[in-house]
Amino acid sequence: MRVLVVEGEPGAGTDAVAALIAAGHDITSCHDEGSTFPCHGLAGGSGCPLEEDGPVDVALLVRGTPNTEPTPTEDGLRCALRRHVPLAIVGALDGNPYQRFAAATSTAVGDSVATTEQAANSPLAAHAGVARAALQTMLRSEGLDESNADAVVTRNGSALWVLLRPGLALDPMLVEVASVRVLAAVRAHDRAASIIDVSVADDDTAPARAPT
Repeated sequence: MRVLVVEGEPGAGTDAVAALIAAGHDITSCHDEGSTFPCHGLAGGSGCPLEEDGPVDVALLVRGTPNTEPTPTEDGLRCALRRHVPLAIVGALDGNPYQRFAAATSTAVGDSVATTEQAANSPLAAHAGVARAALQTMLRSEGLDESNADAVVTRNGSALWVLLRPGLALDPMLVEVASVRVLAAVRAHDRAASIIDVSVADDDTAPARAPT
């Protein structure tokens, strides 16, 4: 798994990086150690980690001290969040402005590996809401009951896997219609996704997330 590690202040993520590497994960960053500007994307060289060398699976923010404002070393999180990269936060949480965007958090930096993996594997709530609304709209337009319709969206690298559970059996034509409309809605929500794979379950026996 490729992890973008962002430090609230220089050196805050040293232990987290060591733990992630020991767990077999690849680490990337937006800045050289101790630097706040320019980021790698502006400086050239290795380039932006969100655009070079394959997708970032998850971003990890490590904060050593509380702060109610974003810090200069955290600028890469804005780019990651705009691309809908899942976010994990460890360390100081009080007043953290990024906390509402996080998929997983812990006050203990020692939980970096578990928290990062949890965030990477968590279903995407906002994407699922978009997919669910599109599915419900389609069902309603066909005069069908949409009350039990649901959707699960998970991320693997920059690819999205969408599982639709309409709550009732659909004929093949409506399965195709649902897939196309949900695909369009999710693509409009997340233009950074490289692939969006939509499947429709007949019942609750289908897998709840994409195979990795």
